[in-house]
Amino acid sequence: MKFGIGGVNKNIKSGLIGIGGVNKNLKEVYVGIGGVNKLVWSAFVAVDRLYFTDNHADKNYELNINTIAVIKTVSTPSDFPYAIGGIAGRLYYGNDELDKNHELNINTLASINTGNSPTGSPSGIGGISNRLYHCSISYNWNYELNANTLAVLKTVSSPGTFASGIGGISDRLYHCDNATGKNYELNIDTLAVLKTVSSIGPDPTGIGGINNRLYHCDGRFPLTNHELNINTLASINTGTAPSYGSQGIGGVK
Repeated sequence: MKFGIGGVNKNIKSGLIGIGGVNKNLKEVYVGIGGVNKLVWSAFVAVDRLYFTDNHADKNYELNINTIAVIKTVSTPSDFPYAIGGIAGRLYYGNDELDKNHELNINTLASINTGNSPTGSPSGIGGISNRLYHCSISYNWNYELNANTLAVLKTVSSPGTFASGIGGISDRLYHCDNATGKNYELNIDTLAVLKTVSSIGPDPTGIGGINNRLYHCDGRFPLTNHELNINTLASINTGTAPSYGSQGIGGVK
């Protein structure tokens, strides 16, 4: 973006504009031209917030991205939560009791939009920065969903027999399977397997992340959540889970 300063156009790459001596990072910049405000620059601003869901306590939690400790606890929209994760600036949740997927307010964790799970038993939801995915244990399908309507855009058979979690970082997608005890990296377009790694515990239930960090939970190790290396899928950090009903983990990018 260029601004005229003393007759010279300056190229401002970072989007930082001095206001009262302080640089403010603006998500969108408008310039008045002929009495009309024109949008001349827009950029995604990373949010990086991490969430966790628990089907024993029927709670959704916001977690600290570094310590994985609980910083907020909210009752779920209905019983039997099984999935949580997000894309850029938006958070989603899956509920097994009513076979529904929800978009949640990232601050209050209240439901702001609801759609039917394609085949029931939603077990994973999350995505990359601009695309949303979902998995179901009922028929072992992985899906790409419309982020606004939650309708199915693509359906692909999952690599295992008990699809239990799906989610990603800004540009890479991951999946876990409860029956095989495996974590997978998937192609974001075809949903084909790119990488297969044994999970930390035998009962992987959730996987997902923020902009550039990946997290995982396991039902047999109910008091520990993990941060994973995005390449090797090995544990690089652990935090105490709030209850023993670990079902989903993921974040807003």
